[in-house]
Amino acid sequence: MDYKKHYEAWLENPYFDQAFKDELKAIKSDEKEIEDRFFKDLEFGTGGMRGVIGAGRNRMNKYIVRKASQGFANFLKQQAAGDEALSVVIAHDSRRMSPEFSLETALVMAGNGIKAYIFDSLRTTPELSFAVRNLKASGGVVVTASHNPPEYNGYKIYGADGCQLVPEYADRVVDEVNAITDYKTIGFIDAEKAKAEGLLEVLGEDQDTAYVEMIKTHIKRALPVEVKADLKIVYSPLHGTGARVVERVLGETGYTGFIPVKEQMVADSEFSTLRLPNPEEPDAFDLSVKYAKDADADVIVATDPDCDRVGVMAKHGGEYTLLNGNQTGALLVDYVLSSMDKMPANPVIINTIVTSTIGEAIAKKYGVAAMSTLTGFKFIGEKIREFEKTGSHTFIMGYEESYGYLIGTDVRDKDAVVSTMMVAEMAAYYKSKGITLVDRLYQIFEEVGYYQEDLIAITMKGKEGMEKIAQIIGHMRSQGPGAVAGVEVDHVLDCMKEGTGLPKSNVLKYFLKDGSWFAIRPSGTEPKIKFYFSVKSDSKEAVDQKIEAIKADVVEIIEAI
Repeated sequence: MDYKKHYEAWLENPYFDQAFKDELKAIKSDEKEIEDRFFKDLEFGTGGMRGVIGAGRNRMNKYIVRKASQGFANFLKQQAAGDEALSVVIAHDSRRMSPEFSLETALVMAGNGIKAYIFDSLRTTPELSFAVRNLKASGGVVVTASHNPPEYNGYKIYGADGCQLVPEYADRVVDEVNAITDYKTIGFIDAEKAKAEGLLEVLGEDQDTAYVEMIKTHIKRALPVEVKADLKIVYSPLHGTGARVVERVLGETGYTGFIPVKEQMVADSEFSTLRLPNPEEPDAFDLSVKYAKDADADVIVATDPDCDRVGVMAKHGGEYTLLNGNQTGALLVDYVLSSMDKMPANPVIINTIVTSTIGEAIAKKYGVAAMSTLTGFKFIGEKIREFEKTGSHTFIMGYEESYGYLIGTDVRDKDAVVSTMMVAEMAAYYKSKGITLVDRLYQIFEEVGYYQEDLIAITMKGKEGMEKIAQIIGHMRSQGPGAVAGVEVDHVLDCMKEGTGLPKSNVLKYFLKDGSWFAIRPSGTEPKIKFYFSVKSDSKEAVDQKIEAIKADVVEIIEAI
């Protein structure tokens, strides 16, 4: 069935309400828009399902959410042993339609006899992961589009261990979702009936307190009261879920110099003070920097709308320097490992294959092993589960270049709340020693070598964009360069091939003979292709020159495809 037939079938389907059909009728003369909304089903990727809100099979809407929820419910029932009572915890962020999609999910679960725990208002993604484990639930769902623009929303699914489903299981959910061809077969009951049957329970303060108390167990150094009070830390949740919980955690742990960016502490689905609600973007800090300058703050922290990513700026030489995700990761690895009085048996840190290797060099200095997984924190969570079963290693922390960090195992996804607390502790400790976070970063460079990283993300929307992305990575796989910026390619890691030690994934990583590398991967949740770069040398000037040369050459190669 082509996209036009799908469009017409949806217009005629009596299951869809009139407002939904009116939106579809409004685009009847826009062939391009019809194609974009109907040429494919909205897909699950590395971070779940994510798309523009609207009517259509390639859009986020209540019917797509119901279908996804029914597929997940079918999967959970298949996984269940005997008469096991099933339950799912559901959380949502501050985006358009997030509360509505969250409730739709709960009522499909209830319609399938699965108890739904739903929060009384928006909550962070890491708290959702924690709550699944804390309540011994069968799974979890969080309605979020992370740091995407306002017109997006999304849907992420979690297993009983609080970890996003890895491909082996996510693919089975996708199969269940795709098997639903008649929306009338979806189990769905209204909220009153769900409550009356004990299948809908609202969560509130008790879960928050349990989560906050867990976060506080990960404090590394018992810093004096005056040291913590001396730190001035500006914080912004970028209009998202972090506002209440981050302020509470820092307040209860003694950081009285907490300075909230008031305009952005308000949940706002339009992210009206921001171009993009993404702490990876320098301009997301514009308002925070004004607050920091007024208060002469030491550090700025911003978390994305679902509070699983954290961006950091540090005052240095009178200016505020934005640390990239690899640099914050390096600082955290160094601080956490240096703070441990006694190492556990077989300690390990985990990052991803597109993350800088500086963390591995730091870990080696402390006698700690390092491992890399595919991109996506679900693969780090999978390793934690493996270690619990085998006892082979003790997980210390995990992180990725895209501003995601996890300390401890109580949560099985990146956690910007524990990360923010650790950044505050780290900054306060170094301030008491007379240095900044940037000073410490350069000390690390002197110890293990200078590293520099960069990322180029190219957006290619729609059917043509998807085809172009496939063309680029297909060309690079079959006809990739033998040298880049005058440096020979030593070898290529193709994660689609057998024998890599990693699950199959559409990722290419080129290792150059001077120790530099670059990687290519399509985004799993956005219409983008991403190019990652990492170089190492013996000085800042050398790494800056080297990375610009490699980037320029790779861009030239891509533009010629």
